[in-house]
Amino acid sequence: MDDTLNYVSEFHENLDHAKIMLIYDGILSKAIVEAFLTRLKIDIEKTDVPKKEKKRFFSIVVECIQNLSKHGNVNDINDSHFLVLVEKEKNTLKISTGNVIDNTSERAIIDLIENVNKKNYEELQQLYKQGITNNTLTENGQASLGLIDIARKSSQKLKYQFNKIDKDKSFFVFQTQVRVL
Repeated sequence: MDDTLNYVSEFHENLDHAKIMLIYDGILSKAIVEAFLTRLKIDIEKTDVPKKEKKRFFSIVVECIQNLSKHGNVNDINDSHFLVLVEKEKNTLKISTGNVIDNTSERAIIDLIENVNKKNYEELQQLYKQGITNNTLTENGQASLGLIDIARKSSQKLKYQFNKIDKDKSFFVFQTQVRVL
């Protein structure tokens, strides 16, 4: 037996233990996004999650992936490193995304997320309606409609983390979840 391949078995065991439904790490293209969403839709349909939560979660996943493609340094193809991870725990579906960002963007991203996290559900609803009606992002331009929509549909506050790569770049990890009964 070749002990150098133990990491493959350990990785598989960790995937099973973590209840990972789908994971992608690499460059995003339209074809990859379509394949990922198709596979995810099939996998979510196989779960015992109520239809309403499946639909809500799937729309969050789509929004998260759109955020990656819009804001994820896709112009610099050599540095375009994306992570999309979907997990199902007992009563929760989670989506985590990650991408390389310029360190100069970190403060703005934190401000956006914290601004949304400060709002309760009713305030998020109001901001979203304002943004749709007035075709503006928010009352003070501090959060995108996509981020507000994710927060409205999530059951927890938005989570995030920055891992420094070097003096210019960080790997930004974003996570949200939907509670399912």
